[in-house]
Amino acid sequence: MAEAGELRAAVEEWDESEDEDDDIVCIFGSFRQTAQESFEAKKRPKRGGSVPGKAPNKRRDFQARYHRVIEQYFAADPVYNARDFRCRFRMSKRLFLRVLDGVLETDRYFEQRPDCKGDLGIHPLMKVTAALRVLAYADSADALDENLEMSKSVIYDSVKHFIDAVDRKFGSEYLRAPTEEDLARLLEVNARRGFVGMWASIDCMHWEWKNCPSSVAGQFKGKEKKPTVVLEACADQELWIWHANFGHPGSLNDINILDRSTVFDALMRGESPQVEYKLNDNTYSMTYCLADGIYPDWPVFIKPLHQPLGNKQKYFTKRQEACRKDVERAFGVLQARWRILALPCRLLSRLDMNKVMRACIILHNMVVEDNREELGDVHEYLFDEHAVMGPSPEFIVSRRHGLRPRSVRELSEHIVSIENTEAHFKIRDDIIDHLWLYHAGETHC
Repeated sequence: MAEAGELRAAVEEWDESEDEDDDIVCIFGSFRQTAQESFEAKKRPKRGGSVPGKAPNKRRDFQARYHRVIEQYFAADPVYNARDFRCRFRMSKRLFLRVLDGVLETDRYFEQRPDCKGDLGIHPLMKVTAALRVLAYADSADALDENLEMSKSVIYDSVKHFIDAVDRKFGSEYLRAPTEEDLARLLEVNARRGFVGMWASIDCMHWEWKNCPSSVAGQFKGKEKKPTVVLEACADQELWIWHANFGHPGSLNDINILDRSTVFDALMRGESPQVEYKLNDNTYSMTYCLADGIYPDWPVFIKPLHQPLGNKQKYFTKRQEACRKDVERAFGVLQARWRILALPCRLLSRLDMNKVMRACIILHNMVVEDNREELGDVHEYLFDEHAVMGPSPEFIVSRRHGLRPRSVRELSEHIVSIENTEAHFKIRDDIIDHLWLYHAGETHC
């Protein structure tokens, strides 16, 4: 009897363990099914088109809206004149058509193609118009949908493809370093302003990052008390931006950003144009930027005097601060022309912010060039016709030949020449004397 009881207990224990195994199998099976459903949900596209269970497409009339825009701006007798077009598109009609042709040539996304029913899709002119309105006005997709009859997804896709196409098509031309011809023109213009050897002004601008990840928000908070991303730029009197270095955290000051900057890389490598000019009977072979007081005492920077003594130094400081406003005006015009840069950025990626910034700067430079061709030389009024200009300096600008530097020693010599404090004070004193001797009677910069 005892053996029978032990056998019965063993059988019951085995049945219980088998039930537990079945429960474990069921649990793992449900986990597997849930994981499979989650994986399939991730694979499923967010915008699958006309599929069962989705709302029907809104009855947007793309073609009617396109013809209306043509009547308003591009017809032989348009509703709105050229001034209205420039105000709303931020550029002339001639430049807009050039940008339109460029993005069409670069990205097939802008091609107008028929759907499965044979109906033509959105015209490329409408996609480019939507992208420009987002950059120029920082409009929401809902506001543009009401006027352009384009969905939110199409508008944001148009912006994404537009900024990429602008960079690929025009970036190499309008975000380039100055060529020999450019540098000679810049040196001549700035010499007439009294700063012989100057090619641009340098400064930094902050773009607030509203949707900065909280994990790195402290890294991007600086004096603005909010997360920002910094743009370092060099601009000339025409407001052309020659150098743009974007993406640094807002906690860095101008010196920290300069340490990470590429503005003088070509000069260190010996790849920039070679310049030679005379100032107060001294020969110089290095151009400079106007900068504020935080920058180091290098010959590539000319800064205002912190405590000027005498009328000569006071006049130099006043003229330096006035001419350095070139880069400040460039930042102001850039943000006014492309309002998206003046408002807190809602993008989640710093890479996307960089793409937007590059596209806006490229378009800004294209507008500057277009205005130059349309208006001609508009800087004559900036110079006093009764001022004594003095001897016109001669600039010898040439391109270096061969690969440089040829050794680490030569690279070190280039770096030492850029950071030579003694050379900085020498050229600064010569500029002070030159300004006082030939330009003290001028009232404008």
